[in-house]
Amino acid sequence: MFWRSVRVSIVGLLIVCGLGFGLRLAAQQGGGGLTPPPKPNAPKPTEVKTPAAAPTSGAPFQIGERLSFNVSWSNFVTAARLELEVADRGAFFGQDGYQLRAKVETIGYVRSIFTDLDNQYTAYVDAKTTLPYRAENSTRQGLSREDASIIFDQAGHTARYPDGSSTAIPPNTYDLASLVYALRLKPLKAGESYKCAVLYDKEIIEIEALVKPRERIISQAGSYDAIRVELTTKSKKFNLSKYRVRVWFSDDAQHLPVTITAQLAFGDVRAELSSAVIVTPTKPKIATRPDPPTETPLFTPKGASSTGAPPISPNGKPPAETGKERMRDGESSLEAERNLPFSAGERLNYDVSWLNLASVGRMSFEVRQQGRLNNQPVFEFVGEAATLGAARSIISLNDQIICYANANTLIPVRSDMRLQEGERRKNITADYDPSGTKVTLSNGTQITVQPKTLDLLSLFYAVRAADLKIGSTHVFPFLDANHRPKRVTIKVVKQETIDSPMGTQNTVQLDVFSQDTQQLIAQAWITNDARRLPIYIVTRVGFGELRLQLTSTVKAK
Repeated sequence: MFWRSVRVSIVGLLIVCGLGFGLRLAAQQGGGGLTPPPKPNAPKPTEVKTPAAAPTSGAPFQIGERLSFNVSWSNFVTAARLELEVADRGAFFGQDGYQLRAKVETIGYVRSIFTDLDNQYTAYVDAKTTLPYRAENSTRQGLSREDASIIFDQAGHTARYPDGSSTAIPPNTYDLASLVYALRLKPLKAGESYKCAVLYDKEIIEIEALVKPRERIISQAGSYDAIRVELTTKSKKFNLSKYRVRVWFSDDAQHLPVTITAQLAFGDVRAELSSAVIVTPTKPKIATRPDPPTETPLFTPKGASSTGAPPISPNGKPPAETGKERMRDGESSLEAERNLPFSAGERLNYDVSWLNLASVGRMSFEVRQQGRLNNQPVFEFVGEAATLGAARSIISLNDQIICYANANTLIPVRSDMRLQEGERRKNITADYDPSGTKVTLSNGTQITVQPKTLDLLSLFYAVRAADLKIGSTHVFPFLDANHRPKRVTIKVVKQETIDSPMGTQNTVQLDVFSQDTQQLIAQAWITNDARRLPIYIVTRVGFGELRLQLTSTVKAK
């Protein structure tokens, strides 16, 4: 029952980032208020300034680049998997930067027999200097788990930790996740050497990278003309010279790390590049799913045409020469174009906290694209939620909701819910009847609903699109995670200035009530501007309080 509650609550956050539904929140609402957002006069440990560093050369970080490595050890051909990713570019924790991720996990026999290793390292590096200003590390080895965050004050030569302790750092100090990318941006000319400092386990490691002549190397991803770089250090605790750490970078503008080797006390370790892909932020088109007998695509991206249907112009309407929108018989003409606070391409990224634990999960909401479905202009909304770090070791959730909602009314046309808990998966599709009175699930179940019923994801955007005047009240019917009809009442309480990872924000406070019990089940603070960005959301579930903080945005208005 506990794990089921966890699952429902994580998925449930995909409505107004968790603004009430079938979480049974009302029954859990004992006493005490919800945790408010921090005020502007609170300490801002994440707002640090970085000095100008020596300019780096080479190509800039390529957003979406994902490098996968197969790691062999001793006689085990496949012992672990390593992934490096340039995840995003944006204003993270109030500073313009890149989000870099590194993940390593043991697999196969090594995982089951020797050690269950699952580590993740995330670095936020300054967009200009490429020096880290924040790092978040989650390490798991067997039953041992540890989560840590580090704030790099490059200007003050200090690294700070959540427990209040700090470490003095020299100029141009990196962490593990950012070190490889820093080396890739160097010229890497034979005979040259580069010195830098790496902070690891609260200890500074002075590293020297020696560039050797070019040589030919073969990896699982192919053959490369490569540059060998040898890493040495004088640290007694971390003697890289003793371990003979070598990295081969491709001899081109990308400087891909093709192979990494080390001679450790328990055997030789070799990581070979197995794939290098660029994951574009948005898909160029949606996979088609024919609707017999016309064989029309399920979803036609904006600007495309399907079976004679007119393409959508930039304002979301048909081109002028078509005159009228093609609608089903009996349907009314399109409503006047709305001035929505979001547009195609917008992505909002959230950090999820639980009780006193920070960063137990990540969530994102994306307006992936605009197109047509069933002859209606629609937005494709995508919501994703996943546990992280120690929480992921308890329960591994990777959930996704995709909603195709009418671009004018935001009422769903179809929604797909894809849930994954460990090895278990559940996929279910809901088709919303044009009459607005029933919803048909892919398992054959039909649900009677009231007009203008939303799903979990379209509710998030419908609240943002509402006229949120102070003192106003709004009622939204929707289907919860179990496709049960629910309603919430949202009251716009007051205007308030709050602090956030993205800086000080002028917001309006929303109180969310269950219409079944009339009890407060959640609160949200949304920017008091045309963007209506949900900055901070808090909700109480049966096993504690969940909080969401907006950490970065992409293409927000």
